Amino acid sequence: MTRSRTQQAMHVAYEVGYFLISLVSRVINATIYGGSMHQTLSARAHIEGRTSADWARRERRINRLFFWDADHCAEAWLAEVTRARKTLQRNGDLAA
Repeated sequence: MTRSRTQQAMHVAYEVGYFLISLVSRVINATIYGGSMHQTLSARAHIEGRTSADWARRERRINRLFFWDADHCAEAWLAEVTRARKTLQRNGDLAA
């Protein structure tokens, strides 16, 4: 089944919006917090929050901001790990 033009336009708008929000998160992580451009602030907060009280507070704040996600930061981290694994598998650097 193919999408209508309206459905396709809405899908593209969603994907572009998601990309832009992710980009802003990565820029904040890299420029303000000295992290990697390859990691969103949410994913970093999840990982760093395990050992740092400051990052644990950031993780709680971010999770409250994305109140519709049960655990936004953990989901963001898992999504990044999943994307990285797929990239490594696609490039033949990781066994399936």
